[in-house]
Amino acid sequence: MARPHTVEHRALVIEPSALAAPTLRAAGAWARDRGLRAVVLGTGDDALRAARLGVPVRVSVAPPVGAVALARPALRRALGPAIRGSTVAAMGPRAHAAAAAVGARAVDPVVSLPVAPVPLDRERLRAEWGVAPGAAVCMLVASPPRACDARVALDVVGRAAVLGRAVTLVAHPDARHAARASGWSGVAGGAWHLALDARTEDPELLVAAVDAALVMDAATPVDADAREPSAWTAWWASLGRAAFRPMVGSDAMGALVMARAGVPLVVAEGTAADRALAADPSSAPAGVTRFSARRPNLGALALHAALSAAG
Repeated sequence: MARPHTVEHRALVIEPSALAAPTLRAAGAWARDRGLRAVVLGTGDDALRAARLGVPVRVSVAPPVGAVALARPALRRALGPAIRGSTVAAMGPRAHAAAAAVGARAVDPVVSLPVAPVPLDRERLRAEWGVAPGAAVCMLVASPPRACDARVALDVVGRAAVLGRAVTLVAHPDARHAARASGWSGVAGGAWHLALDARTEDPELLVAAVDAALVMDAATPVDADAREPSAWTAWWASLGRAAFRPMVGSDAMGALVMARAGVPLVVAEGTAADRALAADPSSAPAGVTRFSARRPNLGALALHAALSAAG
């Protein structure tokens, strides 16, 4: 019997700003198992964040004005002179571009789910979020947080609350339009509330206080500014002269760890989590309900059903 082909990775290039905490913890375990230290594509703060989450960091490279092509000399120094033609594990969209810039072949490493952290106390969390007695809690899950829109999520949650049960949505403060969505929280006496908590980046920390998860990401159709930027807009933004904040890619890790913890998932179709869960239905033993983000009423019905089943 022929042995399975094993890819030998010369290095790991990782873009922490495009990855959420569970993914970075999984990447750290993967790298340590192979004796690799990562080249971080980003700032020193990005490197520190990755290191805190267990990624063994060798060096960080911050591309000038965000352009990977301009960082080619620094990347060659970081990765070594013999990297051309080698296989490099790359995590994050710009990490793939960085590997290509030095003539390496980039592949996505297959990482396992990370070790689950110890969940925080349920009653303490719900008190911090201002959850009313009898209200349900829904967490907005996206990896990384900027891959979702808090306004769209709160619209779904508000419609679910109208069906008969108060709901608190917990979202990351870096979610798109989070500040604007805060102004909608409980508007006109509505039974919906938005709580912002940076710890949602590592959602299993909060799992004890959550009744269901709403999963959305950059693939969720929202409005004009949620589309991929045109070539002209992307170029202008890269010069630092525009207020445009580009959409980021996403991964399914946040949803997968919540499913592992037994949290019911309400997932927007077409997202990274939707694809991953469809490929491996056994990864969501608590059950998954899918909905089209263009039909928020269906999302609200699915969320209401999930919250009701959770008690």
